Amino acid sequence: MFTIRLGAGIGHAVSLPALAAVGLFIGYVAGMFGVGGGFLLTPLLMYVFGVPPSIAVGSALCQKCGTSIASFLKYRHLQRGEPRVDAVMLGGSVLGVDAGTRLLAYLDAAGTWQLGNGPPVPAINVVLDVLFILLLSLTAVYTVRDAWRSYRSGVRRGDRTIPGPLTRVRLPPYIALPNVGIERVSVPLLAYMGFLLGAASGLMGIGGGVLFMPILLYGYGFSVRNAAGTGVLLLFVTVVIGTFEQAAHGYVSLKLAMAILIGSSIGSQLGALTTHMLPNRLLRLIFAGLVAGTVALISWDLLHLLFLR
Repeated sequence: MFTIRLGAGIGHAVSLPALAAVGLFIGYVAGMFGVGGGFLLTPLLMYVFGVPPSIAVGSALCQKCGTSIASFLKYRHLQRGEPRVDAVMLGGSVLGVDAGTRLLAYLDAAGTWQLGNGPPVPAINVVLDVLFILLLSLTAVYTVRDAWRSYRSGVRRGDRTIPGPLTRVRLPPYIALPNVGIERVSVPLLAYMGFLLGAASGLMGIGGGVLFMPILLYGYGFSVRNAAGTGVLLLFVTVVIGTFEQAAHGYVSLKLAMAILIGSSIGSQLGALTTHMLPNRLLRLIFAGLVAGTVALISWDLLHLLFLR
């Protein structure tokens, strides 16, 4: 009862209330931290709902079209973020999402790999698991370390920007970021990072936000609130383009994406309001906890895939 059959490529029925509840949670995370929530959604679809990796990636990107525009409208109302960063990174992100989608298609067609004496394992599962574990582990470590340093030093960031190491990169031309109080940053460096974020979106269905947030927080020194408000416009454009490319390869299930969007469109509004209310250090610790939990889930799946089958 209250299930939907998601069609070819998935093949089994999934609970609609469960998908909507997951969507509510993912939307809340997206609105709270300015990330698309794909670092949680893609693994959940794969390991909890049994969705094939390529369909999970494409459908996760698709549902974020609604989540990201809702978050963008909320942050624009709150006047958070620096839109100049989004504008500079957009071109590289568009190229990157195409590269990531092509790599996903290659892995999807690669079949299985024989690793040592173990059983054959799907190449796409192994690559995605390893990439998620490496990316999210680094993100969690840096987030906890920064929060701990802030606590030990007694410095409370609040909404202030504390310029980070990437603001000292000398690679002209430069651009000023007046909304966050940074006088000069390298335009080429921002463009290259846009390509990296786009490639991660196309390959992993993560929207790039889980990479973008640490870059803004620790590379440029943004506060959590301004970092979250900066990422949502870039996220929206990236996921829209990525969705069209993923759909062209047959990796998008509209039924799956729409079921999740039922909850995520509401959750994103609540998440953005929560960010406006909570202190920055607490937001960082919550974010790190979510990332660490996701790493544990993916690590268990990889262990089971390689050794416990």
